[in-house]
Amino acid sequence: MGPSSTTVTLEQRGPRFAAVVVERSPWVPRPARRRVAVDAQEVERHLAQLRRCRVPAWPESPPVCDGAYVELTVHGAGSTLTLGWWTLAPEGAEGFARFARWLVGFSSS
Repeated sequence: MGPSSTTVTLEQRGPRFAAVVVERSPWVPRPARRRVAVDAQEVERHLAQLRRCRVPAWPESPPVCDGAYVELTVHGAGSTLTLGWWTLAPEGAEGFARFARWLVGFSSS
C-alpha cells in the first residue's frame, strides 16, 4: 500500500475559478473528489505574487528530518514549471510555498 495523497488543482472556466481537491487513500478504493469555488480577485492576488518570484536554476531546499512533500506545477504563457520540496521551499521560492499553502487550505474546507 502506498501513502495517502491530496492533489489540489486550480481550474479556470471563463471568469470563474475553482479548487478541485482529489484525496487518495490506500484504504479507500475510489478517490474522493470535490470542487470549491474560489474568488477571482483572490486568485489574481496570488498569481501576481507568483509572477514576481525568482527561482534559481539550481534550487536547494534546507534539509529536514520529517515533513510533507509538496509539488507545485504552474502553467504559464507557453511554458510549464514544476517545483517540489520537502516541508521548506528552496530560497527564492517562498512565493510558490505561500501559493501551495493557500491551495492546500482548500483540502480542509
